[in-house]
Amino acid sequence: MSAATRQRRYRARRKAGRRVLQIEIDEVELAAALERLRFLNPLEADDDEAVLQAFQKMVRVLCRGLADDA
Repeated sequence: MSAATRQRRYRARRKAGRRVLQIEIDEVELAAALERLRFLNPLEADDDEAVLQAFQKMVRVLCRGLADDA
């Protein structure tokens, strides 16, 4: 990906009020938590994309839930 493309994507995310975060987390603990919370199908625990999507969904639900409490 070119620098110009990365910059455009960064600006588009920023304009949309979005942010990319890099975190370090134990993959087994994350998969187990996502499974317990029913965001992740246990059969997909080894699928990186499925885990990422489940994590993103969990964060969205958490943020919306907290916003509703305000």
